[in-house]
Amino acid sequence: MKAAIYMRISLDSTGEGLGIERQREACLRHAAYKRWEVVGEYVDNSVSATKKKPRPEYERLLEDVKAGGIDVVLAWKLDRLTRKPIEIEDWITLHESHGVNLATADGDIDLSTGAGQTIAGILASIARGEMKTKSERQKAAGLQRAKSGKPWSSSRAFGFESDGITHHATEAPELRQMYEDLASGVSQHAIARGLNERGILTVRGKQWRQESVRAVLKNPRYAGKRAYNGEILGDAAWQPLVSDELWNVAQGYMSGLYKRSSPKNLLTGLALCGICGNTLQIGYAHGRRQYACQPGRHLVRDADKLDELVTLVILRRLQRGDFPSLAADRDADTFEAMQSELAKARLRLDSMAEEFADGALTASQLRAATVRLQDRIKGLERDMARPDIWSAVSAVAHAKDVTEAWEKSPLARKQRIISALLTVTVNKARAGGRFDPEDIKIEWK
Repeated sequence: MKAAIYMRISLDSTGEGLGIERQREACLRHAAYKRWEVVGEYVDNSVSATKKKPRPEYERLLEDVKAGGIDVVLAWKLDRLTRKPIEIEDWITLHESHGVNLATADGDIDLSTGAGQTIAGILASIARGEMKTKSERQKAAGLQRAKSGKPWSSSRAFGFESDGITHHATEAPELRQMYEDLASGVSQHAIARGLNERGILTVRGKQWRQESVRAVLKNPRYAGKRAYNGEILGDAAWQPLVSDELWNVAQGYMSGLYKRSSPKNLLTGLALCGICGNTLQIGYAHGRRQYACQPGRHLVRDADKLDELVTLVILRRLQRGDFPSLAADRDADTFEAMQSELAKARLRLDSMAEEFADGALTASQLRAATVRLQDRIKGLERDMARPDIWSAVSAVAHAKDVTEAWEKSPLARKQRIISALLTVTVNKARAGGRFDPEDIKIEWK
């Protein structure tokens, strides 16, 4: 008889295939005892027989059986071949159409008899029941371990050693920088690109993508929290890599709770008109950029020269190097309260439109209430983003080369630094209308 040997192991943690080799030896001994000719071997390594994940070699075995030339399929145990009773039905059908039988290293299964078919079905059901019981035990143990704050994972987390507790010497600083970059206006795609350019790989040795960056940044373990099935259960046994505030700010940006604009000019929305107090907007005249007081039309200034002046002033300040690493003067309860108030304010903004449509609010009432709510929303977003702002300052102020770090920073980060440190007021030009630094009032906050 011509025999095909099928071997499978659910998890080969070492990659050495030792479990497969033990199965092969047992099957070859049985084949030699039965004097069967082994015509093929089929190996699915680190593949489950119960999950929906494809088993390439199992599928190839089925095709070869249908093509003919295989009289018996030999496995170490029946659960190596299948744990699904429905697949036993498939093998019974194959026996009827192609004459193939099943065998294990400790005995044969005669699919030509009702008793043999029943035994095969019972063995598959028992194996499936054992897997379900094992899965339930593992889930219960995982939940218990999570509640105790202990790590439990088959793979190492980026930023941690394999024990899940110790911070990784080179990855931990990179992980912190990922959070600070996101909070400072750097996109997830740009974060991935930067990691790849610096030669930093994922724990699987692959290059970073936006999806892998997002998966890491959403993980509460980096704020020192233990989660199970997406639910945060409490503090973990390891020290956090980032503060609660910074982690929450990152989640806010990724979920869309905080809206991030895409600035194109350094001082748009930051520089103030010295006459009316409105923020200056960008405009163009004779092909040159200009900051202009558009509501009041009070003044304009050469944008390149104003940007250059403010950059020079801010760099001198940053090079003093006396900034804290990160401002964290608010506790988690305060932050959560602000989150709740922000959500309520946005809901109220939506509901007012419905009240206006129903006639419960007049147009003037709607306008006045909308202005008040929008001002409150902006204030809350500004207050909640304070770790965001100070992480931007820290990323540049603590760099080895402050000027280089500034030049390489995205525009959004530069704006956050300016917003955190100073107020720029542009006063009316003196006689002659030329750009004069004396007309620019810069106040430190």
